[in-house]
Amino acid sequence: MKINTKECALNYLLHSLPYDGKISLSDIAELQKFMTKENKLKEVCDLTRIKQRTDDGRCYIYINRKQFIGSDYADLINRLYQHFYGILSYTLTDLFPKWLLWRRDNTKVSNKTLKEYMFLWNALYKDTAIVTIPITKLNTKSFIQFFRTITKEGSLSRKRFNDGKSILNGIYYYSIEQGIVESNPLNNINYRIFNYKPINDVKNIYSLEEREKLLKHLSDNNDIYSLAIQFDFHIIARIGELKSLKWSDISNNIIRIQTQLLEDQTMNDDLSFNARTHQNVEHIKGNTSHGFRNIPLTPSAIAILNRIREVNPDGQYILMHDGKQLTTVTFNRHLKKFCNEAGIPYRSSHKIRFTVASVLHKNGVPDTILQEWLGHTQLSMTLHYYGKQVLMKSNKLVSLQI
Repeated sequence: MKINTKECALNYLLHSLPYDGKISLSDIAELQKFMTKENKLKEVCDLTRIKQRTDDGRCYIYINRKQFIGSDYADLINRLYQHFYGILSYTLTDLFPKWLLWRRDNTKVSNKTLKEYMFLWNALYKDTAIVTIPITKLNTKSFIQFFRTITKEGSLSRKRFNDGKSILNGIYYYSIEQGIVESNPLNNINYRIFNYKPINDVKNIYSLEEREKLLKHLSDNNDIYSLAIQFDFHIIARIGELKSLKWSDISNNIIRIQTQLLEDQTMNDDLSFNARTHQNVEHIKGNTSHGFRNIPLTPSAIAILNRIREVNPDGQYILMHDGKQLTTVTFNRHLKKFCNEAGIPYRSSHKIRFTVASVLHKNGVPDTILQEWLGHTQLSMTLHYYGKQVLMKSNKLVSLQI
């Protein structure tokens, strides 16, 4: 039996009134909420098609051959609203910010990692079709087709792909906990079928020729950023370790790696970040004893340190500008500027570490010693730094002492 929706809405309003006939502000708010739902539903379905069963009075409607049933008109409206606008209609776009905040508040995750998640989301998923589909409608086939699209040109490394995939896995685990879905379709995919970018190919690191060209370009430049970059090409420290080095860490041509400068920003509830903060901490990446290590200084590294001492004679830290430690952002900004001036492609500060490791390996430093100098817990991590690189184009040894 076809029903009069206006009459049903009126009945809902009348039955919602309190027994004493007095209407409170909360009663009015509840009625307005119901009417808002009803008006919102009219944008996606024809409520005039709602019918009522004569035997039990239940209301129902067919939408795309699917039947929706409610105990009465109000119950059906609430069920329809839940279907179109409730958690079952959440897309990956809807869930990503909810998952980020859940990760921030319920797990041990750094703000740096949260920021990396946002960067990867914007780079890999934002504005793609798959993130606009309700998550309840996505399946394994959906993701196989999507992954084939983003990897078909071999533009993504396996690591970057996996980092991006960890976001999707995280959203699905969160959705399972929230009762939105029951399983994760990503678990059924064979990820070997996709085309990934080769690991650490020559395009992604500094070649020996580029290293020499950049250092020659900077050889007469005593700007603190220039000296910092030159020094970085002669040791094997991470950028955070480099920035926290003190003059007191040097003894008998050995430099002790024992602190790092961490840059952090706190995520707000609107997913924005507070102003960047900097803190020196007495632990190394990975929080293992392997991070604390001694690295020998070559004569060239010592010569650069002497030039730095002339620029920064009184600073507690080796690399300082206007009385403050250098930051990763400013380091990389100057590195990019100097690379452009030297006519070579820019890579981030971390790629310098790859280059130094490769030079030392080429000069015959044993893998186990390199592992110690790099601060790696496993030898496989060290071999990854130069095992597949096309860095050395000749068989000659290349000295760090240039």
